[in-house]
Amino acid sequence: MPTMLKRTILLLVIALPLSAKPPDLIVVISVDQFRYEYLTRFAPYLSDGGFNRAIKHGANFTRALYPYAVTYTGPGHAAIGTGHVPARSGIVANTWLDRTTATPVYCAEDKRVVGGYSPLNLDSDSLGDRLQEKVAGSKVIGVALKDRAAILMAGRKATTAYWFDPKMPGFTSSSYYHANRTMLNAFNPSVPAVLTQHHEWTQSTFIPTTDLARLTHDPVSLRKYKTRHGNLGVEFPHPITNIDELTFTPFGNDLVIAFAERIIDDEHLGTDDAAPDLLFVGLSSQDYLGHAYGPDSLEVADSVMRTDRQLEEFFNWLDQKFSGRYTVAITADHGVQSIPEVARDLGRDAGRVDFQNPKKNATFADLAPDRRQLEKLAAKNLRLKVTDKTPVTDALVSYFEEPALYLNWPRLAAAHLDSDRVKRALRDAAKQIRGIRTAFTSSDLIAVDPNSSDIETAMRLSFRADRSGDVLVTLKPGYIWKYSNGDNGTTHGQAVDDDQHVPLLLFGRGIAEGTWSDEVAPTFLAKTIGALVGVYAGGTETRVLPCVKP
Repeated sequence: MPTMLKRTILLLVIALPLSAKPPDLIVVISVDQFRYEYLTRFAPYLSDGGFNRAIKHGANFTRALYPYAVTYTGPGHAAIGTGHVPARSGIVANTWLDRTTATPVYCAEDKRVVGGYSPLNLDSDSLGDRLQEKVAGSKVIGVALKDRAAILMAGRKATTAYWFDPKMPGFTSSSYYHANRTMLNAFNPSVPAVLTQHHEWTQSTFIPTTDLARLTHDPVSLRKYKTRHGNLGVEFPHPITNIDELTFTPFGNDLVIAFAERIIDDEHLGTDDAAPDLLFVGLSSQDYLGHAYGPDSLEVADSVMRTDRQLEEFFNWLDQKFSGRYTVAITADHGVQSIPEVARDLGRDAGRVDFQNPKKNATFADLAPDRRQLEKLAAKNLRLKVTDKTPVTDALVSYFEEPALYLNWPRLAAAHLDSDRVKRALRDAAKQIRGIRTAFTSSDLIAVDPNSSDIETAMRLSFRADRSGDVLVTLKPGYIWKYSNGDNGTTHGQAVDDDQHVPLLLFGRGIAEGTWSDEVAPTFLAKTIGALVGVYAGGTETRVLPCVKP
C-alpha cells in the first residue's frame, strides 16, 4: 500500500470520535419493511421501552432516507452492514441477470457451499470485517428469518450467520461459516412449541378500536386485494396452521429474538474482555406480512404494536445481562407503498406496471400489456415491423428483473441494430407508459453528469454496469411492479419517500440523547458504530452521526 494512502487511512481512523469506553456488545436491529411514518402514526400507543427507548432516551434521526433508488431487501441489508450504496457493495437488487450464463443470480447465493448461501456476491468490506481485522477476539454474527438479511449485514468475514428454514423447521447456516451446530441442535427442537403457543393471530388491544378506524384504511370491500398466504386469510382472526404461516405474522419475531438471546449466551457475546462483539438481528416478518396486507391494514398496525413490545422485552433482557455495557441501533432495509387499490380509494394516483417475463415459445400477443406496449413503441421508433404474432424471440428485451431491462443481444446482432440506439428507444418508450416516472440507459448512468436530477443520482447509486440492466426504470409515487400472483398485495423498491424513509435510532453506551432532523442515511450506521469501537468503516460519502459521545 502506498505510504500516502496509509497515512490517509490512519488520519481518518484517528479523526473518528472514539467513545471513551467502547460498548462490549453492539446489537444492530433491522425491522424489515418498516416506514418511519409508523413511529409517528402510532406514537401514542408505543410502549415506554420499545422504540421509545431510543426516541425518548437515545438518538432519533427523523429524516433518515436511503440515497439510492432500488430500495429492496438485499441492497438495504448490505447498506446497513457495509455503509456502502449498491453501486459499491455490488448488491444492486435481490436478483439480477448473469450476462454470461443468461440466468438469474440471487444476491446471497453461492453454489460452491453446502447450504447454498454466503456473501460471495458482496463486493465491499463491512463494519464487521473492519472490526475483526482490528480487534482480536471480536465476534460478528448475523441472524434473521431471511438468509440475505443475516448474511449481507454480517459481511464477508463474519464469525457466522444464521437464517430460518421453515421446512426443517429451524435455524440453519452454510458451510461457508463455522456454525455452532451444538447450539442449533439444542435450539431447533424448541421451534414447534412457538406454533403451539400461537395457533391464531388476533387483533391486540394496544390500539383502541375507535382509534384503529382513524389510523388504518382497511374496508372489507378492499380486502380482496390483500394476498392470501396459506390458511392465514385476509382478515382477523388469522388461523396459524404451520411454521411457515407463523413467519408471516408478528410471532416470527419471537423465533428470531429467542435465537438471538441464545446466540448471545452460547457464544459469550458482550463479555468484558476489551473485544466488542457485533450482533445483527433481522426481523423479517414485518416484510412478509407487509407485502400481503399493506401499510394501511389492521394487520400492519397490530404488527407494529407487537414488534414494539417484543423489542421492549428484548431490551429488558439485555439490561439484566449487560446493564450499561451495550449499544443498540434500530433501522430498516426499506419502507413500503400502499396497495394501489387502497391508495386509489384514498384519492391518490396509484397502479401497477406489468413488465413480467413471458413464457417460452410465446408471441407478442402473450406479453403482459405494458411489456407489449414497450416493445411496440420501441420497435416503431427503430422502424422494426412487429405484430401480435411476432415471437418473443424477436423482442428487444430478453429479460426483466425489477427495475432492469436486459437487451436481447442475439436479436440485436441478427438485425444489425446499434445497442445504444436500442437502449434509447426502450428508455423513451418506457417513459410513455402510465405509471413510469422515468428511465435511464446504462450509458446514461455510466456518464458523469454534475447536473443530474435527484432521481438520476439515486439510480446511479444503485447501478453497476456488470450486474445492472441495460435500461433501468423507476415508477411514479403510488405505482408498483405487478407480481406474478395478480393484483394482490404491495411492494417497495422505488426512489420515493414511502420506500426510502426509515427509522434510524440508537441508544446505549456512547450514544447521546437527542432528536436530529437533518437528512442522513442508514448507510451512516457503519461509520458511526465504527467510531464507537475505533474502526473505520463505510463509504466516503457517509459520516459519523452526531449522537456519538466524544
